[in-house]
Amino acid sequence: MEQATPFDHSRRIMDLLRGYREARVLISFAELGIGDALADGPLPAEAVADAIGADPGATARFLNAARFLGLVEQDGDTYRLTPLAADTLTSGGASSVLNFARREAAFYRRWAHLTEAVRIGGRPAASLQEEQDPNWVRDFTLALYDTARIAAPGITAALTPFIEGLGRPARVIDVGGGHGGYSIDLARRFPDLEATVFDLPPVIEVTREIVAASGVGDRVSVVAGDFHQDPLGTGYDLALVFGVLVGEDREGSVRLLRTVRDALAPGGVAAVRSHHAGRRGEPSLNGALFDLQMLLSTRGGAAHEVADTAGWLREAGFTEVETLDLPAPATGILLIARAPA
Repeated sequence: MEQATPFDHSRRIMDLLRGYREARVLISFAELGIGDALADGPLPAEAVADAIGADPGATARFLNAARFLGLVEQDGDTYRLTPLAADTLTSGGASSVLNFARREAAFYRRWAHLTEAVRIGGRPAASLQEEQDPNWVRDFTLALYDTARIAAPGITAALTPFIEGLGRPARVIDVGGGHGGYSIDLARRFPDLEATVFDLPPVIEVTREIVAASGVGDRVSVVAGDFHQDPLGTGYDLALVFGVLVGEDREGSVRLLRTVRDALAPGGVAAVRSHHAGRRGEPSLNGALFDLQMLLSTRGGAAHEVADTAGWLREAGFTEVETLDLPAPATGILLIARAPA
């Protein structure tokens, strides 16, 4: 293999340094609403600018950059969406992540405080300015729902054996379930399943809207509360613990898992989703970057390793802890643990 030269090294670093520019174009594409402006067919740059309320000249320059990122194609004076952008960056796209892309604008600004976070060893006060926006909870919940709709079928497939093995209608508690997307998908797959989505009151206001439009609102209920201090109820067959442990340290994680254990019927199953940190000995760039996201965003949260989470489940009183690789389109790992029979 040919040895890299100092010039190769400098080019590599410069490419990394400029990576934020491409991300910023994607974010602005979503914020400006260009996908929806072009959803009905090709338009000239002037018409796109009129639709999004922007400067025509700057819009043309922006569309040129979007063309090189594969978001639009140019035919003479008109621009049309590529299949990539039509599927992901329009309101009606088959795999729309439009809300997710818009949410990244806030995180883009938050990452500007990474240097301070490393220096002080925790979350800078400035990194939370975005959360003062009255629309923060709604936008954040809808953004997570974008990704959940894509991942949910794979998660439902992984959990199907545990639900079918009950031999009776399952009761599910979705702890910190936010949007309720996973409970909704389970209810669609199992016509006799009943699920409860438990989250903070501001989040539950958004959850109610999503559940009401799901077609399974008669079997997916929502409960407002704080899982740090409020009871979850009892007698559940399955507990979903997705995306909440990353906001907790070791002590908080064990405490929450004990609360989950107490909410399960004897022999009930807890499913903990771990999709940011790999198995011990299998580090990843995605896990490392998400770990920094938690440094910026939480008090004590982190991208916990699967082996650590499995140990906390046992410490909380669970037995038979195992890991399941999720099938596509979901990604990551499920930890499955049983409450004592």
